[in-house]
Amino acid sequence: MAHIRIRPNGRIQFDLHLYGCRFREGTKLMATPKNLTQAKATLKQMNAEIDLGCFQYRDYFPTSKKVAKFEQLQREKHPDREYPFFNDFAHQWFERKKGTWKNSYKNTVRNILDKYLIPQFGNTLINEITLSHIDFYRQELMDIMKDDNTRQLSNRRINNLLWPVISMISLAAEEFKFEYPLRRYRSLKEEKAESHPMTIKEVRLFLEHTPQEWKDYFIIRFWTGVRSCELHGLEWQHIDFEHRLIRIRQNWVNGEVCDVKTAKSRRDLKMCDTVFDAFKRIHHLASSDSGFVFTGRSGEPLDTHFISKKLWYPTLIKAGLKRRRAYETRHTAAVLHIAALENPLYISQMLGHSDTRLLFDVYAPYVANASRSDGSAFDKLMRSESML
Repeated sequence: MAHIRIRPNGRIQFDLHLYGCRFREGTKLMATPKNLTQAKATLKQMNAEIDLGCFQYRDYFPTSKKVAKFEQLQREKHPDREYPFFNDFAHQWFERKKGTWKNSYKNTVRNILDKYLIPQFGNTLINEITLSHIDFYRQELMDIMKDDNTRQLSNRRINNLLWPVISMISLAAEEFKFEYPLRRYRSLKEEKAESHPMTIKEVRLFLEHTPQEWKDYFIIRFWTGVRSCELHGLEWQHIDFEHRLIRIRQNWVNGEVCDVKTAKSRRDLKMCDTVFDAFKRIHHLASSDSGFVFTGRSGEPLDTHFISKKLWYPTLIKAGLKRRRAYETRHTAAVLHIAALENPLYISQMLGHSDTRLLFDVYAPYVANASRSDGSAFDKLMRSESML
């Protein structure tokens, strides 16, 4: 049973006796008549759930360190459960799957489990999680707001947060032979990612305000469209000056070398004169013994956050340009290559895309501005053929 006590400092405290143990949880509420009425209503609900055997400690004290102790006692009281609890199965699932993931993604999934899914579903039997549980939790995530009253989590982010629980329940249903409850589940419609590539004038303005020692670094990004993790993972052994090739073979992510993003990302990029000269200058000044082309003061490859915070955003401000992600160097390279009438297949291969469809889906709206094309070429052709 649960009781209310008033501590010497005048604050309300809940005193619970569960499974032969005493649990005390303090509150920040002073023992005013209004707060006592509210506390008594909560107490009545807790005792009703205790009597019915459905009381869950984390529902009332989600951040308490005593949640784990309560749930351990609860499980010892009912050792004959046919199905595993969600948190037990989640840990097992993670251990089974982690060998197929890159370390960066492994850390992402671990964070999702520990921060979101286990706190929400941890003490629920895996077979008792229903579509309504997922729907209500998804709505909770959608209702989280920033200070400016905009949503904190995008539809894409929420889908990524819920993917592991969908995968786990599917696997558990197959292995423990219960009906899969999420057949009607549908992911949220994801917003189309917006890109904000620079124009030729904006690129020129950015480079004019870039610190001299970093100008070649950004020239390479704007001219080739390589991802930051690909560029930071470049070693001199991947630079073929004789054949003028940049061989993309690895990434640098979260402080370690890892495989490239996709099979198509493993590619050879041809160096134009501008990029070739930039690498020559960098090679001439290279002093690090690490073998990486771009390194920080520690001799380690560059960190993406360092580039964004210390170089990219400050340079945008100095140049008076609109704020945008450093990843826009990739979008800019794509748009300017299209505007220069390069072969779409060549551009897709340069960017490491699987086909040209993504090229036009993402970048086509920006090409007219970049190339100053507005349909006049088509009009000129039609006039030359006496169509008007």
